[in-house]
Amino acid sequence: MSELPKSPVVWTNDDISVGDEPHLRRQLELLDTYGVPGVFFVIPSNRLGDLDEDEPLLSLIEEAKKRGHEFYQHGYKHFAFECGVPHLDMFLLDKKARTLFDANRDAVEALHTMEALVEMLENGHRIWRKAFGESSEGFRPGWGSYCGNLYKALHILGYKWVSSKIPSMTTYLQAYGQAIHFYEGMKTGPHQLQQGIWEFPIGPEIAWRVPNDPQKIDAMVDLGVRHFQAMHERGEPTLLLSHYHGLDYHGDVDGNEADPTGTGYAVHAAFIPRLQAGNQAEFIGMKELSRRYCTTDPTLH
Repeated sequence: MSELPKSPVVWTNDDISVGDEPHLRRQLELLDTYGVPGVFFVIPSNRLGDLDEDEPLLSLIEEAKKRGHEFYQHGYKHFAFECGVPHLDMFLLDKKARTLFDANRDAVEALHTMEALVEMLENGHRIWRKAFGESSEGFRPGWGSYCGNLYKALHILGYKWVSSKIPSMTTYLQAYGQAIHFYEGMKTGPHQLQQGIWEFPIGPEIAWRVPNDPQKIDAMVDLGVRHFQAMHERGEPTLLLSHYHGLDYHGDVDGNEADPTGTGYAVHAAFIPRLQAGNQAEFIGMKELSRRYCTTDPTLH
């Protein structure tokens, strides 16, 4: 039996925003060590201000782009229901969000009209264009939340692709030693939505507040490798997910500083070379992945 061709792996990171230059710098150091291109989904605005006002962060981003790293829009201000409703299992990670949804469902649904979503996207994109002088061709909503109107609005506004759906929560729930479970009926690979935009599903999150325990760190590495292998056998790419505050976490304090001893960094420092040594993975960015998939030519996949 012939070996499968290498499967694309995209290393993605969420939540960098105004004031987070140290966190981004630490992640770039990790990725540059292994020659891996990073794909960063950046929040345009937070409580400290707008992205175009953060000169140290923008300077670092421009330097990183020259080394092959990529940056795309991550919501507008980033909260659980900004773009739609998250997968219900996400509520297992944050019961406050579930309580908010149950108590204020009418207000949540009002955020998801076409008019409201177009306004939200345009507000974020206006800041993005001021910061970078160009549009973001891709978009990832916060929390993996989405709705049909989000996809319609993205398509109308000219976005090329979105990365929103989470077809497996096995790694998020830190189900050590368990089989990788994919939700029935959810596509795991890139596909074009009926609204016209392309969807690139989000893959495993292997560095979310991992306990400061060598055995748990090794278990998360193993879980990530098995998730990749499941996608490899399907002939589909893996979009790894990470968050700077997950990478910086070290067991008792959520990462407020760019901590190189964070358990998330320990996971990735073991996971990346293990995948590279296996000769089944090809680390690429979203520009190349979208070039291969956002087409009707199946030979490019």
